[in-house]
Amino acid sequence: SRGVGVFGNNARDTGVAPDVWRYYLLSSRPESSDTIFTWANFVACNNSVLLANIGNFCNRTLKFLDKNTTYAGIVPTADPALIAAGADSVHRRFIDDVNELLTSFIEHMDAVRIKAALSIARDISARGNQYLQECNTTNALFTEQRTQCDTVMALAVNLVYLLSALFHPFMPATADSICRQLNAPSRLLPDSFALDLKPGHIIGKPEHLFTNIDAKKVDQWLAEFGGSASDEPKQESKKDKKKKAKAAAAAKTVQEA
Repeated sequence: SRGVGVFGNNARDTGVAPDVWRYYLLSSRPESSDTIFTWANFVACNNSVLLANIGNFCNRTLKFLDKNTTYAGIVPTADPALIAAGADSVHRRFIDDVNELLTSFIEHMDAVRIKAALSIARDISARGNQYLQECNTTNALFTEQRTQCDTVMALAVNLVYLLSALFHPFMPATADSICRQLNAPSRLLPDSFALDLKPGHIIGKPEHLFTNIDAKKVDQWLAEFGGSASDEPKQESKKDKKKKAKAAAAAKTVQEA
């Protein structure tokens, strides 16, 4: 009401994709307490969450799958014995963890706990990154342990598909981009993890979902649009310090009287 803050036209003028703004604002929305917008947090959210977590998992999976030296874009077959219920494998543990998180996501969405739901969706993507690391998903895995690699990629690409459904309510353009890259229709949110991209399915062309924002943009946008550089409290001015000292002295006088 006082014309103070960062407004919609400012968001547009930064050149940052609308989905990045949508994610940041929804993930920091004041549901039970006030929140403070800072450019530093905004940039960190893009670089550390969207790019390094969600974007990294999707791009890493699809790029590996698309390479001519590996699968040439064709979804492989997961070994049924490795993913069967009760199987003692890194793959079954991955599926069980995703299902547990997915159940929590659905519960939060049903209760309109948007921030909590977004946090869970982020955790599911992070679990995908962890899975790729645990399985040491490299060219060596493809050449030396083909069955293991086939299973990893079959599960990973289907988790990418699941992420498109998880993030569609919040970042529709990003979800649509994922589906285009997968060469698959929009995904309805399932009750449990499923291998809906079948063996033999051919994916589209992998692309980056997000781009890095230079940290120097914090000061630039602060100068152009206002807002806060960070959430650190501002230093008191000399005038404010004098007022506090005067009030403290007055209070002391009253107590002594």
